[in-house]
Amino acid sequence: MKRWTDKIRLNSLFAKFFLSFVVLLAVVALTITALLSQAFSNGAAEQINEISEKRLDQSRSLFEILLDQARQLTLQLSLDNDLIQIMNSPDTRGDYFLYNATLRKLNDLLLTNKNIDSITLYNSHDRALVGTDRDKARAEADTIQWLTEKETVQNLGRAVPRTLRVEGAEEAGKRVYTFFYYDRNYESREIVSAIILNITLDSIANRQNEENNGDRVLILDEQGRVVFSPEPSEFLSDLAETPYIKRVLHSDTNGSFTDSSDGRKMLVSYTHSEQLGWYFVSAIPYNVANEQISHIRRTAVWTCLILLLLSLGVSAVLSGMLSSPLNKLARKVLDSKLDTGFAPEKNLSEMEILARFYASITEKYERLEAKDRSSHLSVKNEYLKELLHGIRVPEPGDARHYRLNVDPAGEAPMRVAVLKLDGIQELLLKSDSIVPTVPAVISDFAEQVLRTRLACDIVKVDQEVVALLEGSHGGQSIPDPTLEALRLLQQEVTRTYGVTLTIGLGQPACRGHEIGESYLTAKEAALYRLVHGKGQILFYEEVMSKVNDDFDYPYDKQKALLEAIKAAKEEKAEAAVADVFNEIRNASYTTIRSAISYLLFSVYAASSPSSSMSATSADFIETLGSLERMESLQLVEEWFARQVTETIQRSKENKKNPKSGLAEEIASFLEEQCGNPELSIEWVAERFHYNGIYFGRLFKELFNRTFLEYVTELRLRQANDYLTNTKLTVKEIGERVGFLNASYFVTWYKKHMGMAPTEYRKHASKSDGAL
Repeated sequence: MKRWTDKIRLNSLFAKFFLSFVVLLAVVALTITALLSQAFSNGAAEQINEISEKRLDQSRSLFEILLDQARQLTLQLSLDNDLIQIMNSPDTRGDYFLYNATLRKLNDLLLTNKNIDSITLYNSHDRALVGTDRDKARAEADTIQWLTEKETVQNLGRAVPRTLRVEGAEEAGKRVYTFFYYDRNYESREIVSAIILNITLDSIANRQNEENNGDRVLILDEQGRVVFSPEPSEFLSDLAETPYIKRVLHSDTNGSFTDSSDGRKMLVSYTHSEQLGWYFVSAIPYNVANEQISHIRRTAVWTCLILLLLSLGVSAVLSGMLSSPLNKLARKVLDSKLDTGFAPEKNLSEMEILARFYASITEKYERLEAKDRSSHLSVKNEYLKELLHGIRVPEPGDARHYRLNVDPAGEAPMRVAVLKLDGIQELLLKSDSIVPTVPAVISDFAEQVLRTRLACDIVKVDQEVVALLEGSHGGQSIPDPTLEALRLLQQEVTRTYGVTLTIGLGQPACRGHEIGESYLTAKEAALYRLVHGKGQILFYEEVMSKVNDDFDYPYDKQKALLEAIKAAKEEKAEAAVADVFNEIRNASYTTIRSAISYLLFSVYAASSPSSSMSATSADFIETLGSLERMESLQLVEEWFARQVTETIQRSKENKKNPKSGLAEEIASFLEEQCGNPELSIEWVAERFHYNGIYFGRLFKELFNRTFLEYVTELRLRQANDYLTNTKLTVKEIGERVGFLNASYFVTWYKKHMGMAPTEYRKHASKSDGAL
């Protein structure tokens, strides 16, 4: 025992670990206790307001769903043929069967919707008010007069809270929320026909009274009038001058605050519904809020104290588990005979021994790693890259120093060759992992084929493979063996991978400092595979000799092309495309790309003159990107020929069926406006300058379904696409297809699809996995 105490000064690792854990866990427990104490003591108002805000959000969602359902029901009634005939017939009761069928429909709606109070139809021809309850229908006579005078009431707009006074009823006036659908004579401004749907929310008010825990929940419009309250006497009363209500009305955001204006301290929470235009307000006495959280505060404090006691036991267990292995490890280090350069001193603790031993091992490993890294460092590749980029000028003796196969400082001229795989752009779009493998493949073939047949040096530069070759004296060509080796390389690449290889040869570098310029001209020569085709060996001098420096864009031939498109003459259009490209192919590479872009924009504009095509539109940019990835001008020309032919054929088809153009325009407009919550048949009819009723019949004729059916299918299709192909939340998807309320979107989706959106997403992901 004495032998160990001489070697190690036992500073009790167990005591150190135990003390450390106790301090750490005690600090954590006390911090949690302090934070909870502060939160519950100073933040009671904020916490109870958060609860109130959640309750208000639930109430807002419930009201939005109920009122939106009522609005949708009003819209459906406005499209019902029987109701339309009743409201526009010269004699409302002239057709007995039609009249009774209408009443049955209204009665069915009242039986299936408990919140509907009454439905009344108005016909101005005989001043008839038709409804299931005659007294309530007669009571709407004043409503028609009021609606005639008040032109600000929106057709199928927001619910109008009002008091309905029915003759002979027990109540003096019933609280209702009304939706109007009406047609107005634009000369006399009188109401021609109308649908008045009243709903009542008394059941919700009763439930609010039962759940009331001392808080006061009000719903106010933007003028401060009460549109809903558990107390009937407060309905439509003006509270705009109440201090805390005034503060709510002047706020732009949802929130909460403390109010003491009337002598009592109140916690006020509020939220605003953009859909309804109403404010939902909750006011709770401060003492009620404190009572609700006092029990939670005591529970939290006791929990923290129990955690503090448990931390002592956990600290003891962990300290024993950690200290015992470290003691053993420190003793093994002292007994080891490894050549690590570690010489232990006396009176060291276990941790000091292990720390010094680790430091000596790490230092020795880093020295070995640095030596190995320096021995494998390729100085040669760095030197060649500097030559190609023009950073460095070769000097005599560099070939021997860097073990080069060609002498950049010698008398013989040199050629720089850039090797490019053809058709690789489409593969790069599909997988980023191909990027580092492409130059590696070409480099391996070049190493195997070229270096065994001629003197050359190969290096990878910026995802390209570059070869430095010896040229012949005179500088106009390269030796035949070099050309044969390059062709053999092309053949091997094609045979093995099924793709062609283009080689661009730069101008001769007669002096070492011209290697950088030769590299740039080789890259430019390789670009001209666009004109000369893939799998070629392109000399810079030959390529540039065929370029017309005085090239002018063939505006006359483009004009002939656009006129042929407009005249729908396919043969002339195809010939005009060929004429344009015969002129373009003689231009420089950058000019060719610019000409293709300009021609594309002109053809698109001619194909759809009414569209908002611009050089920044997504369709144009995507198509232009596709053309830029084409490495053959012949492919680009063929694409334009197909595009022109399809445009002409589509134009001819539209002329044969004039309505198909209108159907496409309507379908395109609905596709764009699918996410608009205000999308309705009246709005679309006004957009295309049609009467609402006539447009409904025209729409069914064009699409063989009603407007509501078409929009429902469109929104379902887009929602399913988002659920399958994106990670958007259900709420975000609902907003993108026109539903501001997530709960109503889920209800609507489940009604039409038979499952919730989340269930559909799970089924779709399982199907993709199975595929």
